[in-house]
Parts: sequence; structure tokens; C-alpha cells
Amino acid sequence: MTVIDDVLASQRAAYAAHAATVRGAVAYITESPTGRHDADAVERALVSEVAARLKVSRRTVLDWIGTYCAAPPAVRDAFHSGLLPWAAFRSLCRALAGTTHRDERLLGRLIDAACGATPGAVPAAIDGVLAEYDAAWHRKAREAATAERGMTVRRLPRGQAELRLRGPAEMIADMSRRVTDAARRLCGTDSRPLPARLFDAAHAVITRSALSCTCPDPTCPHRDVDTAALPIPRACIVIDAATAAGLSGEPGHLLGWGPVPADTARRIAADATWQAVITEATTNPAAHLDRPSSRADYSSPVANPHRRGRPRPLPGWVPNVGSTARSTAWTAMRTAVDFLRAHPDQEDRFRLLPPNRIATPPPPSALVYAPSAALRAVVEARYATCVAPGCLVPSSDCDLDHVEPFDHDEPLLGGWTELRNLEPLCRTHHNDKTAGLWTYRMLDHGIVAIRDPHGHRYFTAPDRLDR
Repeated sequence: MTVIDDVLASQRAAYAAHAATVRGAVAYITESPTGRHDADAVERALVSEVAARLKVSRRTVLDWIGTYCAAPPAVRDAFHSGLLPWAAFRSLCRALAGTTHRDERLLGRLIDAACGATPGAVPAAIDGVLAEYDAAWHRKAREAATAERGMTVRRLPRGQAELRLRGPAEMIADMSRRVTDAARRLCGTDSRPLPARLFDAAHAVITRSALSCTCPDPTCPHRDVDTAALPIPRACIVIDAATAAGLSGEPGHLLGWGPVPADTARRIAADATWQAVITEATTNPAAHLDRPSSRADYSSPVANPHRRGRPRPLPGWVPNVGSTARSTAWTAMRTAVDFLRAHPDQEDRFRLLPPNRIATPPPPSALVYAPSAALRAVVEARYATCVAPGCLVPSSDCDLDHVEPFDHDEPLLGGWTELRNLEPLCRTHHNDKTAGLWTYRMLDHGIVAIRDPHGHRYFTAPDRLDR
């Protein structure tokens, strides 16, 4: 075993030990005989006893009881075996609290999603699976959660305080983009660390005041940034044409944040400036698992990518109804990535056939190293974050890496600048790839196959399938 395998084994043992603590505490409280005493009084006393003995709060013990008792058996088993840490177990149980028609396949996909995500990405991964499974329920659950939006202020030592906002992801995302955009207006020699710059930018945006640069240059053009005059930062939401027209109820996807109900996606799109990017996809939706090789060829954008305008509601606009059936191509993508994660040694069955560089010459844009703005927009819509396992750097902040290296001397012979050869990688993971430590390979359906220095395999699917 490698050192990392030992670490993973220890981590799983720690998760299992925590699960044993929770299970034992819950059993001790709920299964103790009440005798002649009032059952509620006995339970309160036992909760206090467990809290005192384990040196945790009563609220923590009550959370253990409520969460553990509500968990389906399959989720409990994953928790007991050390596959799920407590935070992921709790997130999964809370997400399942209002669902109906649970089946083993849904629970299996939810457990896989929670196990395969980083701690911060677990809620979004769970939401993505539930939104796909039951779009109508997801919309209602989201509406109920939106009613709980609020703001809290907490006093901290040394004259500090903390401000917390909770609300719909699209609203928080808008606030975050405005703050981040203001902070980026400062020059590179600003002396403040990034967290301090973001705080000062947030204060300036909320109070509609100027954001001042702290660099030593008195003529710095960013000396006073007028946050009230900054343009609205760009955001991206992916929405099917049928959903936009009110003919489908499939959820949209706010890149970097997760799924949003169809009616919310339509509302955001209706109040936005659209940038239409039309791609031509040629793929055989037949069951590809029976073939040794399948191919999905995604061309570069073929329509004018810079045409913008506010859309008008189409005739027959129906905001809250419509079919939620998935397309055959989407189902094939989901099947492919699930199969690969279960059988990583079958990677070659999904390899992309190399382009015939002689018979099918590429468009001139494919022989230029830097991708066009239109092509970048398609890649960012396809992958919301860096494709490296567990990395949450937004694709808009990543380098667009050529999976097959671009040949600067003979571009016709090297990796072309086209959608099937581009992936977003943050600078850190891009440097690892350039150094030959990690390898990346584009497969059918836009799935990226990744190997770490010890040969372990990972598969990143386009954002709407993976997170």
C-alpha cells in the first residue's frame, strides 16, 4: 500500500469510529427502559448524560438522534462502514427528509455522489441528483428553503463581528460576483491579503462607497474604485431551449453553484442579456456500451456567438409545467460516467477516435492556439469548475488546456483548438499536467479521464452530470 492508501484507510476508520459513537449514543438513549419514570423525562436525562460524558452539547446529541433515526438503512450502512463522514451523512439525511418514492437506485446514486464529492461540494452534489430525479419536488423544496432566507450578526472577541447571509444560490452568487469583481479592480501591488480585500470590497459594495487601493503609487488608476458604477459582472446559467420555451421542466444549472428549478432558470434568463452559442453535435444515441468504441463529435460554435438581446416570451409560455424527461444523449452520458467509475479499466471503450487530419481539415480557428471567446464560453458552460478531482476553482478563472498538446510548429499535426480537445484547469493543476505528473484524456460525451502519479483513475463528467 502507498502512503495515501494508508491515509485513506485511517480516514475511513475515523469515520467509522464516529459513526459507532453516534450509533451507540442514539441506542443508549432510545433503547433504555423507562420503568416507572416518564419516558420524555428519562430521554432528557439520558441526553444530558451522554452530552456530559462525551463532552459535547445537548444540541449535538439531539442532532445525532434526529438525523440517525431518520436515515434510510442504506445510508446508515454507508455511515457505519466509514464511507460517509458525519457532515455528509447529515446533509444526505436532511435532503432526503421531504422526498417521496425513494428507491435503491436513487439512494445508491445519492451515496455515490456524497462519497465522491469534497466536503464543501456535498450539498450541491446531492441537490443535482435529486433535481434530476424529481424536478417538481426539487422546485417545491427549494421554495420552502427560500422562505428561510435571512441575515444574522454575531459578535466576536477583540472588537470583531461576523455577518452571515443565507438565501437562494442565485442571489448569493450575484452578491459574490459583485464583491469579487470590485476586489479585482485593485492593482496587483495592493498590500492587503485576499480575504481583507474581499471584505473591504463587500463593505464598499454594500455601502455604495469607493474602494481605495493601498499600493504606494499615488497615480494608480485604481486609487478609488467607484463600486456603484461598476458593470454587472457576467454570470452563466445553462438552460435547455425547451425549458426556456416552457415546454420542459428540466432544471437549469447555475454554473459553479448547482441546479435551479426550471421556473427560476426561466426567470433569470428572461431578465438577462443572452449570448447564444449554438453547437453542432453528431452522436449516435444507441447503447454505446456494446461497442468497443463510440464517438461524440462536438464542433466549434457555428452561429454568431456575439449576438445579444433580451428574449421575448414565446407564444404558449407556461412557467411551471412541462415534461421533465431527459434526452437520450443525456441518459447516455450519465450511463457512461457511472459505468466508468464502476469499471475504470474499461476506459478504452469510450475513447474518442482521432480526427482524420488529412481528409477533414479543421477550420482556421482550430489552428490558432488561443480559443475564441465563443469557444471559451462553450467550454465554461460544459465544465463549471477545474476538471481535476475535487477542485472547485470556477472554470472562468481557469486556463483552457489542450488535452492533446497544441503543436506550435505544425498546428495541423498537433492538438487542435476545438471543444473536444479543451478542458479548464486551474493554474496549479495545469502546472501538474505540464510537468507530466498528472495525465488527462478526453473520452466520449465530454468525460475527462484523469490519472494521478500513482496510476489511480478519476473521471470528470460535464458539470450537469457530475455535481
